[in-house]
Amino acid sequence: MPDTTQRLTLIDGRWIGIGGPGRVAENLLRGLQELEPEGRFAVWGPDSVRELLWPGATHVPSAHHAKAWYSQREFPGPRNLGADVAYYPHQLRPGWKLAPVEITTIHDTIPFRYSGSAVLGQVARVHFRWMARLSTLVVTDSEFSKRCIETDLRVPADRIRVLSLPIDHDGAARVRALRTTVPTERRAVFLGRDAPHKNLDRLVEAFARTRFGRDGGVLTLIGVDGPAEERLAALARATGANVEFPGVVPQDELERLLASAQVLVQPSLEEGFGLPAAEGIAAGIPVAVSTGGSLPEITQGQVAPFDPFDVGAMATAIDRTIDDGIVPDVAFPHPRDFAASALDAIETARSLGRR
Repeated sequence: MPDTTQRLTLIDGRWIGIGGPGRVAENLLRGLQELEPEGRFAVWGPDSVRELLWPGATHVPSAHHAKAWYSQREFPGPRNLGADVAYYPHQLRPGWKLAPVEITTIHDTIPFRYSGSAVLGQVARVHFRWMARLSTLVVTDSEFSKRCIETDLRVPADRIRVLSLPIDHDGAARVRALRTTVPTERRAVFLGRDAPHKNLDRLVEAFARTRFGRDGGVLTLIGVDGPAEERLAALARATGANVEFPGVVPQDELERLLASAQVLVQPSLEEGFGLPAAEGIAAGIPVAVSTGGSLPEITQGQVAPFDPFDVGAMATAIDRTIDDGIVPDVAFPHPRDFAASALDAIETARSLGRR
């Protein structure tokens, strides 16, 4: 049996506090903190990672923001630690190896198709392929993303592992409890940012066609602001859709808006996972989702998805979901489960590295 006490696993925690990747990194560390795995771990990141450490884990300070120069400004980085495995929770990672065995998370290959320009799409493709070549094992969020990585990055299936993302169960429980006390309003919600693949223009057009919208319902686009708000507000005026833009809101206001909603809509052209829909389901909110990428996968066939390019089908799905009021019976992982699957992936990568 190998002496696990001599192994050192390096975890890139520099994404803590930065959007979706930061949530993935935080959930991984919180799960490891709960599990307290054997062996030695080094967590590379800002001072804020200290509160997420556990016995056997040490902090390795980072000098730069994870997004700086595609996260490659800390050469050579913590290469002198002697780690045998490095684990990265995002594809924006150093462009050189920090350990003999490396695991890189590639959430999806959406930037290849919806980057905003052909040049940026090609740059993303080259970058992702290089990160995959550096990696002993690639982990991703769904079977859909795994298939895309096989096709787009030419990574063999046995070098890709699906780790289903955990959700914020505490936040979902609060929203579920609020839904028993907060009055339901005539509200449909979208939660997320504006991006080409999010399909928000068609969502506004579809909402204008819904019976729900014509009868006084409002579409609340949470997290959408700036130029996107101006563009979508103009479209709402042109189509007659009743749309509101609360922007990025504090957690308590977010939970109140979700608790009062009759439906959460995720109309994406493609998703690698679909966290808003997953957390909406956990919070007891009926969801209307498209056929985009992994969305049918995470709803496990319990929601009839709509064609994201068909505005009429999207409008019909929104009305049908509100009328039915059915919430899928789907369970999603906790951080502890996610961390356990990540530890298993680390052992798989060690085995692959010995071949």
